[in-house]
Amino acid sequence: MKARSSLMIAALVVLLVPTARAQDPGLEGKVSFAAQGGIVTEISGNVLVHTEGTLFARDATIFSNSYRQVYETGFSNFNTALTVSFGVKPGGEIFVRGSHFKKNPLAFLAGTVTYPGDDGPEVSDLAAILEPYEEWGVELGYRFYLAWRTRMKSFFAPVVGMRFTDRILIEQMSAADRGSFILNVPLYNASTVAVFGADIGFTFDLGSHFYVGLEAEIRYQTKLAPSDNTFPGLTGINSGGQRWSAPVFLTAGLRF
Repeated sequence: MKARSSLMIAALVVLLVPTARAQDPGLEGKVSFAAQGGIVTEISGNVLVHTEGTLFARDATIFSNSYRQVYETGFSNFNTALTVSFGVKPGGEIFVRGSHFKKNPLAFLAGTVTYPGDDGPEVSDLAAILEPYEEWGVELGYRFYLAWRTRMKSFFAPVVGMRFTDRILIEQMSAADRGSFILNVPLYNASTVAVFGADIGFTFDLGSHFYVGLEAEIRYQTKLAPSDNTFPGLTGINSGGQRWSAPVFLTAGLRF
């Protein structure tokens, strides 16, 4: 009798466990709110583009200068974001992210200017510094969770969006040894640019509602809108602005 009862209990367990799993909603129908913060690593992309022409009524050469060369890197590039997600499948959710990013400028070598000298042409360095860079972003993505039944949920997410960048201004460009200066020259207008990319990462449930996470991203941003009032003698200096970057975010969120 005891053996028969044990067999019946075992059979019920075998039948009920798959049914319980099948009814597990996972993330479906759940709403999540998350705050994110992290740093951005610039991979490639030029702010100033190589060109040759005239400046200060002299022959001038402008070097290509990347985002890494003209703006501070590391933890000074702190990015903040707020994300709202909605589960549409047990292992999938749509999310919308709003972000803000600001970084401070570095003094950099922009190029050279050639002046006449007693013994022939003399080349002077052309130093420059920009105003701080600031942007706001809106992104839409879809997270595919690889193990949504576990506390640690890894995911992959394709992302598209828009960025709204403030104008980029050359605060000062100078050949200091010659006493030649130009101040407050617009390089790029305030721009609306498209963004494409992908995220990989994980979240870890600390309870029924609270979770933390980490994600690494890759982003491509299209060209900025060049200003028409930059340097008429240096055509193409502001024909760049597109860039590849790699943000990394820490996440803290609530899921209901």
